[in-house]
Amino acid sequence: MCPERKFCSSKISTIKISNYYKKPYEIERGKIITKIIEDISLNTQCYEKLAVDIGCGPGYFTGVLSTNGWKITAIDIDNENIESAGNYANETHLGEAIAVLSKMPSNYYDLALALEIIEHMSKPSGEAFLRAIRRVLKQNGKMIISTPNKHSIEGLGGYYWGEKIRGNGRWKAWDSTHIHIYSSREILQLLKLNNFSIDKTIGYWYEGRLPFIGRWRLPFLKSTVFPFNRIGFNIILVSCP
Repeated sequence: MCPERKFCSSKISTIKISNYYKKPYEIERGKIITKIIEDISLNTQCYEKLAVDIGCGPGYFTGVLSTNGWKITAIDIDNENIESAGNYANETHLGEAIAVLSKMPSNYYDLALALEIIEHMSKPSGEAFLRAIRRVLKQNGKMIISTPNKHSIEGLGGYYWGEKIRGNGRWKAWDSTHIHIYSSREILQLLKLNNFSIDKTIGYWYEGRLPFIGRWRLPFLKSTVFPFNRIGFNIILVSCP
């Protein structure tokens, strides 16, 4: 992980996990990612399914992986998160993602989770992060990556209108610790530049505050259909090396 941001540094205790994932935004996002994990699990034919959950937080998706029969390595910078995720993971590592991944064997994992991590890094660090993941993934492995998207309804109001036109300061997409917010086009290009192919692009959360209109939303929560899958506030991608 890059030196400028320690991911998942907010201490979310095990007791708070269920409350956190009861938020409307997180409930539906959790369902989408859980379904992706379930589908990949059914189509992964190997004796031992190996996954790495990078920036595992308190272990919500580590638990989903465990339920679906994966042997999991969990990585996080926060000791409390590691203790919580350790309830589901077979192996845990406390440390920054790029440094920890650099010590892991090449061509080893069938699946990598990199959820809401890359936006906490500078763009050069984000590229190094993707290279590190690609190295540890098997040739037929998968990566699930998600990140906020400035090409969204929320981004139109916050980034383009608020930051670029009105000069209201840097738009950080709901989190002051975010360093670089990608557009959907930008993250897709970065993945391709680092030799990932894109299996699936899912847009999620079509709501935001627009200039002159106020709060506005489209009548659906997610889409896999172009161009709507490129304009959700959250972009969830399934990629492979």
